[in-house]
Amino acid sequence: MKIKNIATFTLAFGVALSALQFSAPAQADPFTNAEDAVKYRQSALSLVRANFAHMSGMVRGEIEYDAEAFQERANALKHLSHIPFDAFSGAGYNVTENSDALPAIWENWDDFSEKAEAFKSAAYELATAAESENMRTIRPRFMATARTCQQCHEGYRAD
Repeated sequence: MKIKNIATFTLAFGVALSALQFSAPAQADPFTNAEDAVKYRQSALSLVRANFAHMSGMVRGEIEYDAEAFQERANALKHLSHIPFDAFSGAGYNVTENSDALPAIWENWDDFSEKAEAFKSAAYELATAAESENMRTIRPRFMATARTCQQCHEGYRAD
């Protein structure tokens, strides 16, 4: 099943990214240069977008709802939700070159951090709701998660 393979790959890739980050020698910044930090966060956010887009298709009825596939995507999103944010500090601090990140991220760090935490929390709630296999339970959690994405994009991402 193609969807299952994509979700498995996404989850494995996210876990591998996390493992790479934590397998480096202990230091305050896991990245040695800005370019690596930007690539890391862009890769992680690309995986977030891919999983979210597939779930969005199911929520909107554009793709037939498959409870198992939705759960896999929601679980992947839950795990991926933690990955990109370390790359906005250290070597990734205030780096906007070759990136959609706006300087407002670092000018309003506390607000950005709160929005990142809201996204992580919403992703966990979505994964929990997906266990119900009931779109009436899932849809509100999906929409809440989508709002956390939009709230961050509105002030912190160049479109």
